[in-house]
Amino acid sequence: MKYLRSLMAVASLCPIAATAQEAEPGGVFFTLDFSQLLEATTDRDLATTQTEDGFDSVTSLSFGAVTETRTDRLAYGLDTGVRLSDGDFSNDDSTVSLTYRRNSADAVLDVSARITRADISFLRDASDFIDAGGELVLPDDFEDLTGSGIRNDGTISATLRWGETAPLGYRISLSQRALRYEDANATLVDEDTGRVSAGLRLNFNEVTTGNLDLSYTQTDEVGSGPEDFTTLSTALTFNRPLGDLTTRVSATRDIEGDVFWAAAIDRRFELTGRTLNGTIGVVEDEDGDARMTGQIAYSLPRPAGQVDFSAIRSLSAGADRATTTITAGYRRNLSPVRNIRFGFDFGQASNPDGSDVLATGSLSASYGISLTEVWDLSIGGRVNVRDDDGTRTSSNTVFLALDRPISWRP
Repeated sequence: MKYLRSLMAVASLCPIAATAQEAEPGGVFFTLDFSQLLEATTDRDLATTQTEDGFDSVTSLSFGAVTETRTDRLAYGLDTGVRLSDGDFSNDDSTVSLTYRRNSADAVLDVSARITRADISFLRDASDFIDAGGELVLPDDFEDLTGSGIRNDGTISATLRWGETAPLGYRISLSQRALRYEDANATLVDEDTGRVSAGLRLNFNEVTTGNLDLSYTQTDEVGSGPEDFTTLSTALTFNRPLGDLTTRVSATRDIEGDVFWAAAIDRRFELTGRTLNGTIGVVEDEDGDARMTGQIAYSLPRPAGQVDFSAIRSLSAGADRATTTITAGYRRNLSPVRNIRFGFDFGQASNPDGSDVLATGSLSASYGISLTEVWDLSIGGRVNVRDDDGTRTSSNTVFLALDRPISWRP
């Protein structure tokens, strides 16, 4: 492993000669992204009131390969890196993914596998949980990810849909998730989650579509018995001129036979040059109380930039801890080669009575410039704040990032 780390560190210092080009559908396509991040932070872990200043250097490599035909698509992705912190080298967060899609005239098969290995020591704020689509997704163990240790998260899933062009369609899905920890605090325990679901889609007419889904989920946590959940959900979608209107109702039955209800209304607006999505719902929690949920997302592309905003209040039927996430971003192109970015993110997990609140948030600003056609430079700063049940910590970060994307066809 030491030789591998040394090799990756040396390779990251070598220039890569290739020409970036736009991806086109079909055939074989490769992408390679090299990035170097330098950042100085006043308090890196935000886990205690003790200040732990430090300087980090993170060298990251991302590789992607796609082979595509008229009916098949196979994609592989690898994200990894090396972190230099306090004079010590370590592997940074790494993700390996593999997806396959098979299309026919009337059916679709999707198979995917994903493994992520993350160092808990550097999960500082909510921005660490922003996915590839720009959405903030807090993990189930968000409130416990403090201190040191390794978090391994692996998922494999398969979905088969058929009757795609018929008035009546069908779906079957299977998934298995394994969550493992290494040298982590005692509150974090290994967990396995399996899920199987089946669904029906019925097109009543050109503007009305109904969906019926039945799913069974089993969660097995080390040190406690397995928990089973069965969920029956229905949805009715109306295709409106400005966007879809969807109503949803579900009932979840736990291992003890208790049933918990949830209902929501979703409205999507496709406006000229912008999109707006809104959801409002009611969920029955673990104590049988009704709690409000909702979501709003807004996107406004502009000729010289873009504005994005989203806010989500979520709670699973029969659960006790709700999560609230907010993200906002603004980008403006100052010239063909220069831009500025501002970002805000906030994540919170709390009990029904408001106790045991864990909240993290950050505010960032950066200035980017294209040094050449293939090299991009960004400098900026970020303020991070964490509140763990009344104990507040904060940190300030300045960073410099150098990025080199590459894409090619053999």
